[in-house]
Formats: sequence, structure tokens, C-alpha cells
Amino acid sequence: MGIEFEANVAKLLGTISIEEAEGLFNWLLETKDAKVDVSQLDHLHTAVFQLLLILKPDIIGTPQANDLKMLLNIQGGPYEENNIYH
Repeated sequence: MGIEFEANVAKLLGTISIEEAEGLFNWLLETKDAKVDVSQLDHLHTAVFQLLLILKPDIIGTPQANDLKMLLNIQGGPYEENNIYH
């Protein structure tokens, strides 16, 4: 579905492919107090995941998929009690 950019929030919708990585990268560099809404995210390419790791925008919302919760280190993920990152 893609990415919707609104003021300082980028909404990741459905599946986010590598083709959308450059647009997100540029938006994150140019946007003050950038937030990324993952509440409607189903799948993301590893390049997009790497951008989120490196640029560290505020992540808002919670994806439904447990693997995304774990990757994005969101509460409610499958390993929350024994989080290997903490």
C-alpha cells in the first residue's frame, strides 16, 4: 500500500518495499521530530528496517504481526517477558 506522509508522521501501510526506502530516508532526514506509525504495517523490506534502526525516529502504533513487534522492540511482542535486547 505504501507510505502516507503527513506533517511529521509517516504512516507505513501494508507492505513496504525497497522502492519506498529512498523516499522514507529523505523524509526522515528533512523532517524535524519525525514519527513513524506502524499500526497498519504488515511487512517491511530490510532496507526500510535498517533506516529505522539507524535514524531512530519515534515509532508509534503497534503492528499486528508478532515478528514486527519483536523487530521493532514494541511491548506485546512474543519475547516481551524474556526480551533478549534488555
